[in-house]
Formats: sequence, C-alpha cells, structure tokens
Amino acid sequence: MKYEKVYPKESIKHLVCFFWNFEADFDAASSYQHSSVASIYPKLAFQYIPGMKISKNHEAINLFNSGFQSQTDTFCQLSAEQKVGVFGIYFQPYAIPFLFDLPTSEITNQNIEIAELLGKEGVFLEEKVLNCVNTQERVAVMTEYLEQRINKFSTRLADTIPAIQHIVFHKGSTKMKEVLQQQFLSQRQFERNFKLLTGFSPKNFSRIVRFEKSIENAINQDLSLTEVALQAGYFDQSHMIREFRAFTGKKPVAYFSEDLSLFVKE
Repeated sequence: MKYEKVYPKESIKHLVCFFWNFEADFDAASSYQHSSVASIYPKLAFQYIPGMKISKNHEAINLFNSGFQSQTDTFCQLSAEQKVGVFGIYFQPYAIPFLFDLPTSEITNQNIEIAELLGKEGVFLEEKVLNCVNTQERVAVMTEYLEQRINKFSTRLADTIPAIQHIVFHKGSTKMKEVLQQQFLSQRQFERNFKLLTGFSPKNFSRIVRFEKSIENAINQDLSLTEVALQAGYFDQSHMIREFRAFTGKKPVAYFSEDLSLFVKE
C-alpha cells in the first residue's frame, strides 16, 4: 500500500489542505475496508485505477470514478478487492463557494460525480487528471485548474472565515458567544453565512471538529479512551461514545480497532 501527501502552493493553500495519492493491490482474501466518517472537509477524488466500492445499509455499489465526497455528519463504508489508485484533494471547510460558485450547504452529505456538478468542464478535468502518469503531474494539473477557479472572498462572507478557523483551532471547544462577539453581523446573518460556507450550523460544525480532533489525538498520542474524551473536551467517556455512534456508526473501541495508519501524522 502506497500513500503520498503533497502540500499545496502558496497560491491555493488558503483553500486546499493537501493533495493525496493512494495506491494498493487488494484481493478477496485481503480486501480493503475503510470507514468514511463525519468530516468538515470536502474532498474531490479521481480513481485512475477504478475499483473502490461504497456501501450504506450493507449494500455495496461502485464508487464514482471521479467526484466530490462532501462534508458530512454521517458515515459509510469504502472497500476494494482489486488493485486501486486514487488521487484526491482535501479542501478547507469553506472552500467550495470560492472555487465552484456553489453554497456548500447544497452538497452536504452527498457523493457527487464530477460531471454532475461541473458539467463538461468536469469531464475535461477528469480526462486530464486520469491521463497523468504520476502524482506530480496530477498535482500540477489540479493546481493550475484551481488557480483559475478562485473567486475573491466577498466582504459579506470574508468576516465569517476567521470564525470557522477559530473553531477549528480551538478543536470545537469554543463558546458561540465568544465567536459572535468577534463578528460584525447579527446572529441570524452569521449562522446563515456559516452554513453557506461549511454546510453546517456552528453548533454541529463544532461537534464534528471535536470528533475529528479526538481521532487525531487518539492515533498520534496513544491515549486511553478516557484521556481522549477529556482532551477533546467531552463531558465524559459516555458523551464521546454517543458522538462516535452518531458519526461512525460504531463505538470508539470498534472504530479504533480498524487500520487507521493513513491518519498518522508524518
């Protein structure tokens, strides 16, 4: 199994967290199983060696060859029983409106084929990426494309971005009153802008941030479940278990028993 992570150029890093490339050869005896769980980060993925399947409610179907995995507060299962190769872009939580002229809330909890969202432009982009021969070429193609797509932050939305960044920086453990005090907007307008940018209400966004940070802490610091819960800001371990069931469909013990090596920091 080969996994590469490439960080973006200065010109797009305010909207892109990183690029990744994943390639492996599986079979029925050693299949790939991955829980795709709640996340504030939308992603765009291209299968240059198709073979990934997605299942919800125990029904597996082929995953799109190229498309968006939106920000989500739910979960599904990804799997493969053959050789696969996937290249993707991991976007900042607020990137979608500034790249694709679309409120993020319109694609929440969806997996969308690239042609469905971007039309002929998406088909052309897919062809260019799938014809690349290595990660470096794929990154170059996508960087050029994204540089051409960037829209300037509107004054109406720009003030909300620091609030999103503030919640992420504080790992979801921020009181909304503190966030609102930094805004020059009414609460109603702030919440409307926030959902347009991230697809979630501030409260639900914070819940998912805390959940994602708890996974990061558990993997990279080798903590007990009690330590994970306390460090993430949960009231207690029972609170964390409820959140994990909502966002992964599993208890923390079951989720952490999976192979999460791709999430380990380099």
